[in-house]
Amino acid sequence: MTLRIGSAQGFYGDDVTRALPMIDGGHVDVVCFEALSELTLAILRKDMLANPARGYTFDLNIIAKQILPRAFARNIPLITNGGGLNPLGAAEMIRDTAAKLGLRGLKIAAITGDDILASLTDLQAVGETFADMDTGELLAHTANQNFVTANVYLGAAPIVEALQNGAHIIVTGRVADPSLYLAPMIAHFGWSWDDWNRLASGIVAGHLLECTGQVVGGNSLALIEHIDPRDLAHLGYPIAHVESDGSFVLTKTPDTHGVVSLETVKEQLLYEVHDPARYITPDVIANFTTLTLAHDGVDRVRVSGVTGSPRPDTLKVSMGRMEGYMRELIFTLGYPHVWGKLAQLKAMIAESWRGLPIHRVEYHLLGVNSLFGNIAKAVDDPLELIVRVMFTADDPDTLKTAVRKVMANGLSCPPGMSVSGTTVGAEPRVILGLWSSLIARKRVQPTISYTEV
Repeated sequence: MTLRIGSAQGFYGDDVTRALPMIDGGHVDVVCFEALSELTLAILRKDMLANPARGYTFDLNIIAKQILPRAFARNIPLITNGGGLNPLGAAEMIRDTAAKLGLRGLKIAAITGDDILASLTDLQAVGETFADMDTGELLAHTANQNFVTANVYLGAAPIVEALQNGAHIIVTGRVADPSLYLAPMIAHFGWSWDDWNRLASGIVAGHLLECTGQVVGGNSLALIEHIDPRDLAHLGYPIAHVESDGSFVLTKTPDTHGVVSLETVKEQLLYEVHDPARYITPDVIANFTTLTLAHDGVDRVRVSGVTGSPRPDTLKVSMGRMEGYMRELIFTLGYPHVWGKLAQLKAMIAESWRGLPIHRVEYHLLGVNSLFGNIAKAVDDPLELIVRVMFTADDPDTLKTAVRKVMANGLSCPPGMSVSGTTVGAEPRVILGLWSSLIARKRVQPTISYTEV
């Protein structure tokens, strides 16, 4: 029997209410909400420092109040990794909300075990080196140990178990994006954990679903001349109709705006993929190069032929650490002699900051080299130049001082220069550095906690 999986969130802040037309119309059997990124976890850590009861996404409040009652009434499970750094706290909030709404008989599952921040020392003592995947540097050898997050990318297994135990809503921490969607397929069809081709096909379905609006016409270069731009604010989110052999049809919520085409599917298929022949996930390594895409009707693309190979013995760990603070100022320089004015601006800033403990200063010319670098010859004397100046320091007060010193040159600046008032009045922002590593799978033990209303 076909399993219909809806995707209603692709990032923290996405419009999760787009799950409602899927649910109310009877178009889905399960809905997934993918909310996390490395940056999101850092934001949630900041929330927890202000209030230890937080640590999960605010979107979960909307899901609990507006979406869960209607999904529960139709026996449609919801799966979300919006639990972030505090799935247990998120489950408690959902329980309290459900009780107030009278959702008797609701079963909530909270999955933990991905957060290993408190265990880094113990894990190193038993042989986990946490070598940086980019540089090879060992965690113990790095000078900056100011880590604020350390989360393992879990796979589908604990979600499958929770679904099989009758959970109506499952809240996790860091689970790999496509694994959220793979889990209901395994639970529904009973696929074995070494059925690599089916698992890989499920991962491809999850990969296509996980970014919601992107596969239905959002962020699409192919459709830039073929979609009404007003529709971008009202896209119907994607749904996959999955068969027992792993093949599936990608479509969207019926009677909604957007387009599902071979082009949009290809664009999303290649999104964030380094090696299409070895797309590594906690559950399987998927090979995108064997799959076939076929038009299957209006807003329907059939995907088949995905192959896979055994899952790795290690899991990815993403750690975030504090690496100081940053600020930016945005200046506008106008014709004539723009390049001379830019040289004056740089010299003025350098002299103003002489003696300040600023670590980095970078200049980006918006509209000239900020996206593609210096691959094209600059115009000899442009009508205008937008200059973004980014600078960093160990503490926010140094950056505030730097801004004041530059602004003190307001009447001594290059001729005709202006500055964005919004950037002048902004506060310093924390710099979160990412440390990516691997951990032996056997060291990670997910835990499922159940709560009933």
